[in-house]
Amino acid sequence: MVSLLTFNMAYFLAQFPKLMAVIPYTLYIICVSALICLSLGTLIAAVRIARVPVLAHFCEVWLSFIRSMPFILELYLTYFCLPVVLRLAGVNTTGWPLTVYVFVSIAFHYSPMISEVIRPAYYAVDRGQHEAAMVFGLSAYKRIRRIIAPQALPIALPGLVNQLIDMIKDTSLMFLIGVIDLMGKAGLIINSNYGRGKLEVYVAVAVLYWAFVIVLEFLMHYLERRNLRSLSREG
Repeated sequence: MVSLLTFNMAYFLAQFPKLMAVIPYTLYIICVSALICLSLGTLIAAVRIARVPVLAHFCEVWLSFIRSMPFILELYLTYFCLPVVLRLAGVNTTGWPLTVYVFVSIAFHYSPMISEVIRPAYYAVDRGQHEAAMVFGLSAYKRIRRIIAPQALPIALPGLVNQLIDMIKDTSLMFLIGVIDLMGKAGLIINSNYGRGKLEVYVAVAVLYWAFVIVLEFLMHYLERRNLRSLSREG
C-alpha cells in the first residue's frame, strides 16, 4: 500500500510539458463554448423577459429538464442520439468532428442556466432607468446597450463566472467520447506507461485546472474593481 502512494516529484514535473501541448485546444473548447452559451443564454433570457408566447414556456421546460440531468448523460445522449435524429432528417453526420457534439451538449446544458443569471440581473436594474430611457426616445437596443447592460452586467458577473467555472470542469468529461483534451491526454500518458504514475499525472491535471479557475477569478475581481472605480468617478 505504501508503494502505491509513493509520489515521484520528478515524474510529476515531467508531465507538464506533455499536458501543456493540449492546453491551446482545451482553451479553444472552453472559449468557444462560453461564447455560444453566453449568446444563447442572452437570447433565452430575452425570450423569457418578453414572455414570448410558447417560446417562453418551452425555455422554462428546457431549464427544468437540464436542472435534473447530469451533464455526462447529456453528453452521451448528444453523441449517440443526435446523429440518429439528424440522419432521419436527411443530414449526414459522417466525418463531423467530435467537438461538434461537445459544443452542442454544453450549449444545451448551460445556455438556460446562463439565462437564469442574466434575467434576475436585468430585473435588478431600477425600473425608473427603463422609463427614463424611453422618455428620451431611445430604441430598445440602445436602452439595453447604453442604460441596462452597464448596470446589469456587474450584478450578473459573479453568477456568470460561476457558470463558466462549472463549464470548465464539465469539459473535462469530453475525453469520454474520444476528445483529446487535458483529461484525454492524461489517459494517453497513463496508458503509455502501462498504468504507472497515475497519481502524478492526475495531480498535474488538477493543478492545471486549478490554474484556469484562479486566472478566471482574478479576471472577475479585476472587472469588479474596474467597475467600482468607474462608479466612484461618476459619483
